[in-house]
Amino acid sequence: MLRIIYGAKGSGKTQKLIAEANEMVEKSSGSIVFLTDTDRYKFDLNYNIRLINVQNFGIGSEEQLAGFVKGIMASNSDIDMLYVDGAHRITGKKTEDLQLFYEEVAKAGKNSAVEIVLSASVDTLPPFLSSFDSEKVQ
Repeated sequence: MLRIIYGAKGSGKTQKLIAEANEMVEKSSGSIVFLTDTDRYKFDLNYNIRLINVQNFGIGSEEQLAGFVKGIMASNSDIDMLYVDGAHRITGKKTEDLQLFYEEVAKAGKNSAVEIVLSASVDTLPPFLSSFDSEKVQ
């Protein structure tokens, strides 16, 4: 399953993802993974959540990020939740230009029990994201 948390820059998407991930620690029997492009949230996230700074692995394109997400899912069958914060920052592209990334991650999510939650820095979802569960942060 794929879910999108979206809103304008500075609207609180990252804080929403962090709060939700921290809440899921108590509810989930599996692992929770949080991907982003910084180490700045390591003290905000519960210590049971695996924080991965993708910059430490040279991830910079949407193909690399999609492959990295799929690799993490394939390497650990105990993952219940996977959060990706700031795909647009990681790839250097606008959310509207990341259709390949979102489609690849959605395909991977359909073939697994992992719930994937992605942030999107847009006021209005592009048409290719409209079919996914979404929540706007204001």
